[in-house]
Order: sequence, then C-alpha cells, then structure tokens
Amino acid sequence: MRFSKYLIPLALTIAVVASLTLSVVLWTNPANYRTNMQTAQSPQTQQMIKPKRYVYSPVQAIHTNADGTQQIMVNKLVNTVTEIKKTMHHYQNPRMKTLSKNSQVDYFRIANQTDSIMLNYSDTVSMRTFNAIVSNRFRKLPNIKINRVVLPTNNSTKLYLLYDKNFTVYEVDVKKHSLKSLNKVLQMDMRTQPASFKLLNNRPIVYVTSSVQMQPYKYLIDRQSDDYYVSRLLNTQDSTSINVKRRKNMTIYGDQSSLQLTFNSRNRMAEFSDFRPNHNRRSLTSTINDSYKNITKLGLPMDNVRFFSYDPKSRTVMYRTYVEGFPIFRASGFGTVSTRTLNSSAQRIQFSLDNPEVPLPSNKGYVSLPSTETMLKRLVNRGYNLKDLQKVRLGYTWKKDSTSPLLIDLNPDWYIYYKNQWRSYTALMNQY
Repeated sequence: MRFSKYLIPLALTIAVVASLTLSVVLWTNPANYRTNMQTAQSPQTQQMIKPKRYVYSPVQAIHTNADGTQQIMVNKLVNTVTEIKKTMHHYQNPRMKTLSKNSQVDYFRIANQTDSIMLNYSDTVSMRTFNAIVSNRFRKLPNIKINRVVLPTNNSTKLYLLYDKNFTVYEVDVKKHSLKSLNKVLQMDMRTQPASFKLLNNRPIVYVTSSVQMQPYKYLIDRQSDDYYVSRLLNTQDSTSINVKRRKNMTIYGDQSSLQLTFNSRNRMAEFSDFRPNHNRRSLTSTINDSYKNITKLGLPMDNVRFFSYDPKSRTVMYRTYVEGFPIFRASGFGTVSTRTLNSSAQRIQFSLDNPEVPLPSNKGYVSLPSTETMLKRLVNRGYNLKDLQKVRLGYTWKKDSTSPLLIDLNPDWYIYYKNQWRSYTALMNQY
C-alpha cells in the first residue's frame, strides 16, 4: 500500500520529464520529427498539387480583330487563358502537317491572321505538354516543340501551332465543332491593351504599342518554416539520421549520404540537393516531367504558379507566380522555384520560403509604364546595346513591405533579359 501511494506521482513525473526531453529535441532539431509523408498526404497538400495542365499553361492571350489590330486580353474577374482553354477540350480526329518552316513571312501571316486568338507560352514546350490542355486529344500527334497556339474564331476545323526558333508553322485539322464558346470569351468585360506581334533581335515578341496602366498589389505571404520542408524532403526510405550544421545565416540539413537541404535566413531561400541516381534524360518532355515531379514534393501553394522558362544548356526549369497574367520577379531575378539536373547523380531544387497567398486592398493608384518601343529607345539612349536586350516582359517586382514581415508589395515594371539575366527597366535605367 505504501509503494502504491507513490506510484502514480512517480509515473506522472517520469511522463513529464520524457515529454520535456522530447520537446527539447524537437525544438533544437526538427529533422528528428519524421512523419511518414510517403504513405499519405493531407487533403490540404493534395489541393496544393496542381495538375500539369495548370502549371504548364499558356500565360497570355492576344486577340487579332477583323481589321488586323491586336490586343492583349486581361480580365480581372476570371483568367482569360483558362476560359479559352475550356473551349479546347473536345477536338476530334486531329491530323497535323507542317505548313511552313524557316519562313518569317509565313510564320507572321498565320500568327497575325485576322479573327483569331493567339495563346502564348512563356517559353518552349513540347506537344506532350500541350496535349494536357486539350484533354489528351493530341496524344497520337508527333512530339513537336511549340511556343504559341493560334485559334481562328471563324474556322471550326483548324488551329495552328507555332515554333519560334525556326519559324515553323504546323496546321492541325480537327472535326468541325462549335465556336460559340470561344467567341463568347471575346464578349467578356476585358481590360484590353493595344499590342503588336513582331520581331526583336530576330525573336518573335509581343510589343505593347501604348503606355500601360497596371495596378500595384499588396499580398499576404505564405511563410513556411524550415522543419516543414525537412519533413517533406528528407523523410525517405533511403535517408538515415539527419545532422544539422549552422553557419551564420545558413542552416544545412543532411542525411550523411545523398540528400542535403540548405536554408538561407537572410533572403528566405532554400536549396535541396539530391545526389541519388536519376534518369538524366535530356529531352524537353522528359526534363519537364521530371521537373514537375520534383516541385510537387515541396507542397508549395501552386494556384498561380506557372512554367516560365527552360534553359537547355543548364537544364534549368524556372517557375514563377503570376498575378493577372504577369510574372513576379525578385531583386535577384529569381521566381518561385527552379529545378536543375546537373548529371546522372545530382539534381537541385531552389525555392522561396515565402510566396504570395492573399491579395489585400491597396490604396495606390494605377502605375503607368511606357510602351515597348519607348522603353527600348530609352534604354538605347542610356547606352545599352539593343542586341543585348533579348527578351522583354511586363511583370511585378517583389518588395518587402515596411509595415509587416508577412506582407509584400508588388510593383509593376518592365523586365528585360539582359546579358543572360532578368533585370528590371527601373534598375537598368538607374545603373548609368
């Protein structure tokens, strides 16, 4: 009886000590908290993983009117490209042929044909990727490379696929279908912007032909902790115990064999290195497929994340978050996430720990940006060589909000691919 008198208090004491010990271990090294993410995913995580048809979607729609004038189509209430994509799910009996190759005249004749809508990808994709947009209807067609899709609004049996690199035009014949839903998109309340599709340094680009009015935004960001990604990326059957090293603003987690995860607390960026054997396939389709598998491991909010670019030399795939059809750039030029295959035994993912989540009301008025021609002329007058200004994009600059670490400001600006790096028009003008 005397022993039982002390049994319950003793057991409670042991439980409290064990709980405190476990808590200390988790607080000092979250890598020891290893949930089995491979066997099940939460509903929230499943919602964040968007199908490829969203991530690898065209990012811009251009309408060419009956008189030949062109406009960028933007709708603040709905995604214009998404609405157009909905009309492309029922193509039947597709047959494809090469209409022309290495002919700028033929290329622009199709691209700028009247009564048509052109969907533009941010960079080259393959037919296998585009096939997801048309509900797998083009699965039997050759796996060509494309940059743009031209949809006639007055011809229900044809569409055209354009490849910029060698000015190739492919014609796809389909069974006659209704154009009612496609033309209905044109009747939506659009905030259109006059445009023109032509060459810059022998590259087809969309010129904005008048000044641009763009709305600045303030966003609440989704800010993830280090341990969230430690449990997602280092929790594998192959990994053993996790060790942690800290060097100034860097925290490095590793499994002592094949995986390493590095966090930079200064710029809130992370890098995941995977040194296990991989397929090391060099084709565009394989690279994009592997890249998609890698980014889904992160569990990032992907609602507005889109494929932005692919560098075949470094095999780097870049993704950016889009706002109203325009990409977000950070001061470093980085986007949301990038993947890279170094060789057959090394892959790398770079990503941001902070990402835009909820737009908030902004008291700032619209910002006026110059037309494409005016912007380029000003850069040339400032001393830049036009040949070094390879690509241009309208976009948003990511800037920390001074009132809260959980807020960011998105400010409209032109972005120019200058000497293999994306730089803002404002930064280039202020450089000289």
